[in-house]
Amino acid sequence: MHGPERKSLIRFVSLFVVLNTIFLLIISTMYYVYQKNIFLEARHNSMMYYAGNIQNHIYSAKNLTELHQHMSKDPRFDVGFLSYEQKVLYTSAPDLKIPFVTGFFEYQDHYFYIDRIELEHFKKIHYIAIRAKTIDEELKRTRTSIYLFLVFSIFFLSIVIYALSKLFLHPLRDTIAKLDRFIRDTTHELNTPLSVITMSIEQMEKADLDPKQLKQIGRITVASRTISNLYNDLTFLMMYEKNKNNDITVDLPHLIDERLEYFRPLAEAKKITLYTDLAPSALLIDRDKMIRIIDNLLSNAIKYNKLSGSIRVVLTERSLSVSDTGIGIPEEKLGEIFNRYTRFDEANGGFGIGLNIIQMISQEYGLKIEVESQLSQGTTFTIRWN
Repeated sequence: MHGPERKSLIRFVSLFVVLNTIFLLIISTMYYVYQKNIFLEARHNSMMYYAGNIQNHIYSAKNLTELHQHMSKDPRFDVGFLSYEQKVLYTSAPDLKIPFVTGFFEYQDHYFYIDRIELEHFKKIHYIAIRAKTIDEELKRTRTSIYLFLVFSIFFLSIVIYALSKLFLHPLRDTIAKLDRFIRDTTHELNTPLSVITMSIEQMEKADLDPKQLKQIGRITVASRTISNLYNDLTFLMMYEKNKNNDITVDLPHLIDERLEYFRPLAEAKKITLYTDLAPSALLIDRDKMIRIIDNLLSNAIKYNKLSGSIRVVLTERSLSVSDTGIGIPEEKLGEIFNRYTRFDEANGGFGIGLNIIQMISQEYGLKIEVESQLSQGTTFTIRWN
């Protein structure tokens, strides 16, 4: 899976999961509140019904002592009777403390229902009080059900949307595969003519040429090295996962001087001045991969520089930086410049793979990339290592 496809897939799935989770949380909250009201209303109604049932049964009792025998029993409820002065006359539970507030209410982690009653044979009794447990247990079971529902729903929908996303991204995958095939075929076709051009230039007797011919040869050299650098990038990209590393301790100042000499004709064609400050430094890395890093940094610094500009290459013991005086990169595009096939300046052409190659190699070797850029002022790329 390529970077753009993976990035699109992650973004789409993440957005869907977040929005779906928010939606499910809203629905679950509404359901929880609805269930709470249902449970509360059911408890209220059951207490009212029980109070009326008791009132019907105790008509057979002759005194307070017989009340307990004639009351209908329900383990969910405790019962109490109060006088007109709100004095407790009878309770079915020793710990029953009855606050006097008529109606349905909550008190000390219990629900109470107190109502006025009229009994002809019990002149002292004026109020009946019913105590019941709260609906915490029912709400706990409801919350557990909601949690399980949320977890299962999010998990199930995430799998579904992931599968659908991969299906919907299939055209993108095909397009990228076709582009990779095109690049691979193009690279293969470039190999032979590029080799012929390069070899012909190197074997040419330049001493016998006049200034005009030398200038033309210089242009051919610039063009061939530009194509050669692009060819090397394409070849590296196509063979990246197949090639094994050959890590050695690379003498960086020597390698940078070598690559600067290679790119000097390209810099001179744009009248770009090269400045170097190279301290002794070495790095354990595959030499060809270090060349790709240096070449792409120098190539971009030349390509996106202005006419008669300058390039400064600074090497310290733990870092390499390449600065140019070119067009710069917009701040909003800095986060995208390492994406494959992304170009931040369409006018200069290219495949948009150089910085992606630098990022791939840097991630492989644990190198850190820093970018500083200002529009119309220039850009500095810095590679750091431990």
